[in-house]
Amino acid sequence: MAPSPPSTRKPAGKVDSLAAAHARFARAALLIYLGAIVVGISLLVVALVTDKAHEEDQTRERLLLETDVRAHSLGQHLGLLVEELRRLGLRSEVDLLDHNLAPEKSLLALSHEKSTFFNLGVAILNPKGTVLWTEPRDFLLDGTSFAAEKWFAGVRYSQSLRIVPVQPDRADAVLYVVSPIVRGGEFAGALLGGVDLARGEPLSAAPQVVGGDVLTVLATQEGAVVYPPRPPAFAAEGTWKALFTKGSVEPFTEIAVLGGHNTVVAASPVSGTDLILLTVALRKPLFAPARNRLETRITLGLLLAATPLVLLVALLRRSLDLFRRSEQDAVREERLALLGEAANSIAHEVKNALNGLSMGLDLVVRRDERPEAAARRERVLNELRNEIHRLSDFTTQLMTFSKGIELRRARVDLVDFIPKVTSLHRDAAVELGADIDLDMPADPAWVNADPTLLHAVIGNLTGNALDAATGPGGSKEPRVEVMLATRGGVAEIRVRDNGPGVSRTMLPRLFEPFQTEKANGVGIGLALARKIALAHRGDLVLEAPPPSPTKTPIPGAPSAPPPAKRGATFLLTLPLETA
Repeated sequence: MAPSPPSTRKPAGKVDSLAAAHARFARAALLIYLGAIVVGISLLVVALVTDKAHEEDQTRERLLLETDVRAHSLGQHLGLLVEELRRLGLRSEVDLLDHNLAPEKSLLALSHEKSTFFNLGVAILNPKGTVLWTEPRDFLLDGTSFAAEKWFAGVRYSQSLRIVPVQPDRADAVLYVVSPIVRGGEFAGALLGGVDLARGEPLSAAPQVVGGDVLTVLATQEGAVVYPPRPPAFAAEGTWKALFTKGSVEPFTEIAVLGGHNTVVAASPVSGTDLILLTVALRKPLFAPARNRLETRITLGLLLAATPLVLLVALLRRSLDLFRRSEQDAVREERLALLGEAANSIAHEVKNALNGLSMGLDLVVRRDERPEAAARRERVLNELRNEIHRLSDFTTQLMTFSKGIELRRARVDLVDFIPKVTSLHRDAAVELGADIDLDMPADPAWVNADPTLLHAVIGNLTGNALDAATGPGGSKEPRVEVMLATRGGVAEIRVRDNGPGVSRTMLPRLFEPFQTEKANGVGIGLALARKIALAHRGDLVLEAPPPSPTKTPIPGAPSAPPPAKRGATFLLTLPLETA
């Protein structure tokens, strides 16, 4: 019989390798780009956050600067009031020691009847702090006494001008400017000017800070609110009071929670007074421009980074679609090649069988009356029967493989079943000079299996092992071992030979159909055997050979002979029958 043609089919994993390579390339490209995006966006965010913090610091500085300017302007305005009272106090008409108020009344009527300095009015106080005269007359009631006020005592003893808030935290914003009247080095009384800051211009103009939802507050150094006329609700909170616990009064900005809102407070002292001007701004609208710029820049950065990513994903998807079409074409071509190879193998096997049958038939029908001819015809008839049997087995295997496994289970004792199957190969082993050794346990090993299919699997493994041990590259003492063991509810059947083993090129496709290295094989036996094993919820694998022991060579000693051939060991596992 002519040998089967060698397989020319491409490796089965070629398409899978291409798919894996494409997937790795796509993942690597995306990971590299995403890594670059992460680094770039991180640097951008760090830069933008730093820039935002700088802008917020600049906004706070501008708020403090504007507060300081307004405090200075208020101080100048109050300074003008002080100078006006000082000027009046130095007039010769103002002399309370002569007990004649006519000159003083005339002076006040002429200069402050409609005063542009003091929008409430001007009053004359005697040395005891009692109101003697006011202009206009409804400013203060005659006889009103300020003797109990601390500020009057301070003016009396220091003989210096004072600017004092009048009852802070009430519903007005009144300041008294008090100038002592000194004659002959003695305190002779005082001039008192009243101004309501709520009516004037110094505090009416709102700050011009961008995004400023702000409130202007004038307070004492203890935190008592002078302006606005109705103190804000947060003036009673401890956080507000804590702003005035600083040792020295210097301009400052601070972030504080007032009235349940995050605020930025800028404070600056009013020169010449004991007052502090504060600007309270809500933090969110104050820093909104900086935050909006940050969000806009980050959004633009993300869009710029995402645009190439979208293009890259689109290109990879297009490449993937192209690859899938190529993969489908490759699979289609591979199937056609496999079908052609299978058809070629089947035709080759059938042709070999038919050639053998034809030659044997010619010998049988040829007339020859010699005695030796009868013996030859008998031998040829036996060969014809074997060839017909082989062809029948081949077609049976082919039909079983193509239509699927249909199990007809029965209770089988492997200890009794395996020797019966291997005994069918005894005659062939004797002719080939090989031994078949059995290693069976003493106790039965029951499985629930299809006896016919199980017979085919064990017979195929035994026949393959016998062919390997006695074929080209086999051992001088060919041997086949069939061993049965049970472990963990599984029956383990090992079929081992001492032949040349399975080549490296054959290992990846060992259990694929129509793959064989035999000269007269078709390559369907192992594929069918594994399919039958899996149908029984078992498996069929090629066990890895044990590692070769390594010895350190001794210098000068003769080289050791090459290690003996290890052959191949196939392991068939089947689930044991449960009780």
